[in-house]
Amino acid sequence: MPRDSRTTPESTGADGPAAPTPEIHEDPGHPHDEFWEAIRQHRAHRRRLRVLGSKKRRAIITMVHNEPVFLPIWLRYYSRFFAAEDIYVLDHDTSDGSTSGGGFVRLPVSHDSVDHAWMVATVEELQHRLLEIYDVVLVTDVDEIVAPIPERGTLGSYLDEFDEEYVTCIGYEILHLPDREPPLEPERGILEQRGYWFANDAYDKPALATVPMSWKPGFHKRADEAFEWDPDLVLVHLHRVDYEICKQRHRIRSRRPWAEPDQAQAMASHNKLVEGEAFDRWFFSATGWEEQGIAMLVERIPASWREVF
Repeated sequence: MPRDSRTTPESTGADGPAAPTPEIHEDPGHPHDEFWEAIRQHRAHRRRLRVLGSKKRRAIITMVHNEPVFLPIWLRYYSRFFAAEDIYVLDHDTSDGSTSGGGFVRLPVSHDSVDHAWMVATVEELQHRLLEIYDVVLVTDVDEIVAPIPERGTLGSYLDEFDEEYVTCIGYEILHLPDREPPLEPERGILEQRGYWFANDAYDKPALATVPMSWKPGFHKRADEAFEWDPDLVLVHLHRVDYEICKQRHRIRSRRPWAEPDQAQAMASHNKLVEGEAFDRWFFSATGWEEQGIAMLVERIPASWREVF
């Protein structure tokens, strides 16, 4: 944007008209000051994060409703990298006692339906508030494990080095094949028991950030649809980690009231498939995003992942 270029009238010297004398502005600032300050803050923040390393304050957020299987798995993994007082569980009207234990900060929230817009707004508000006291915040669903590829180290070492505004994880879904693998024993290592997954771009989530985030419902994208992929940071989705556990979880979800916009848009409608051929067809062959070109291509999980969780 141009500066104000007003000048004072010309004065006449012995050799003809003199150059106009510019008007003096007190502290006019640079014409792009509105952009510079944000850039300065971002660069200073990145320098601070690099210096802090393992001293960075980090927090994690999830939201749950009656998750007796996945909450213990989630806590077992993330408690290795986050202190109990930095693990925030938004408890959405849990009634089965699964949030009554310790090891995390329980934040009760209440809403009368499954409502993805409300979920995003509630999580965003907490994420923004936590970034006033934390350097980096990770947001995941309770059936999601974020981990760098084993060759890159652990999530802890990744957080120590993280100095970006946000990063988009690469989504994979574990798939239980009952004819090859027994029912899951949730208290044991998950990848000791499961050997197959498939890439699912729908779960390429912008989950880790040092700045306040604004997501679309489902947390699959930022509201501005920007992305910063790290192909070495994986989000492992456990929704299909066990056939019977998945079916039972769908039964619970299908009985809950759903917000009208969610029903109209068929948001997460696969959660209402509970029995028979429709459930089996989804479980073993559908990503739910075929219209966007995302197909299920099952592959073996690399052996290097066995000890990750």
